[in-house]
Amino acid sequence: MMMLIYLMMIACTLLYGLTIVESRTAGFVASHNIHGSSISQTRAAALHAIMDPNNKISSREDEVQLSSKIIMEHKSRRLFLNSAASFGLASIGFPFTSAAQDGDVITLPPGEQIQVLPSSSDLKKLFNEGRALEAQGNILAAQRLYAKITKAFPNFIYGWSSLGNTLTAQGELNSAEEAYTRAVSLCEENLRVAEQSPGTRRCDDLYLLLLNRGSVRLNNNQAKDALVDLQRSNTLRARPDAVILQNLARAQELNSQYASSDRSYTTAISMTANEVNPFWIRSSMVKYQLNDLSGAMDLMRRVENRFPEAPEVRAAYAVLLLGKGDEDSARKKFLEIPDRQRLKFTDEQYLNNVIAWPPVMQTGIAYLAKAVGDR
Repeated sequence: MMMLIYLMMIACTLLYGLTIVESRTAGFVASHNIHGSSISQTRAAALHAIMDPNNKISSREDEVQLSSKIIMEHKSRRLFLNSAASFGLASIGFPFTSAAQDGDVITLPPGEQIQVLPSSSDLKKLFNEGRALEAQGNILAAQRLYAKITKAFPNFIYGWSSLGNTLTAQGELNSAEEAYTRAVSLCEENLRVAEQSPGTRRCDDLYLLLLNRGSVRLNNNQAKDALVDLQRSNTLRARPDAVILQNLARAQELNSQYASSDRSYTTAISMTANEVNPFWIRSSMVKYQLNDLSGAMDLMRRVENRFPEAPEVRAAYAVLLLGKGDEDSARKKFLEIPDRQRLKFTDEQYLNNVIAWPPVMQTGIAYLAKAVGDR
């Protein structure tokens, strides 16, 4: 339970602390989800992740019914943003100095070995203390401890991956990527050595490390690099994984690979069909980009039923109504969005870099904004 709370804390930090909630990948995964040792399962995932339906704003009874209504509207809106974040951060159980870059080859001094498990009582004690601090929600203290571990035991894979998790929780995505890259490189080198030396303990979490790094890159304006990581993660996983697929679909979408994105979203939805997740709005928009208006509308109706107050849902639904030829209903739906929030949909930077809508959706919203006098 504590790990789940921590998971959602990471998702919220990404969504709100970074303005990732209003950020380049708004739309998901993180819907974040939790499977095995995955810590962001919805997602966190578009960061507008990846996030979890349990991540709700606590509301209290208010004397004035109107105030209560406002609270519930805000709750619904924030819940949508939280679960929409496409972010599948995985906390790998056993589990800055390094600026290791993608593709670096780890070369160890003679006699030194990569550590998959803590190699000493001191390391085991420090690592367990770090995990306890994370479970308590003391992320900054855990980060300091993991940083200490990476300096004292630089070949311990999960010191780096855990440092990456805590940096991600605080929105330090560049540093988190460096930490994950170091963990990925160590894991890859371990697997290379294990191939040559039977009996060597293997790092079996490469797909999770790539998922984490890919998710960070996905939310840090590195869509192409994210796609490479998430494709590798998906291949290594060797079976459908909802968290990976949600993030992979988002990366494919951001790289204009709409047909592939549609297949990935569809598979992910088939694995979570009993509960509507915010990343479904991304799937709906991808279908519309592919001229599947019927499929897009089917998904959008379910999303709108679950998150009726979310501005992005109202705006996207309005575009689909326009696509059906019902301009009057489209205008009415668009005008349901409060003025200040609705005006964001006239901002190209917001459409391209924050919520990152597909081209056909941007064309539709531009038409509606002009039709209602916002442009």
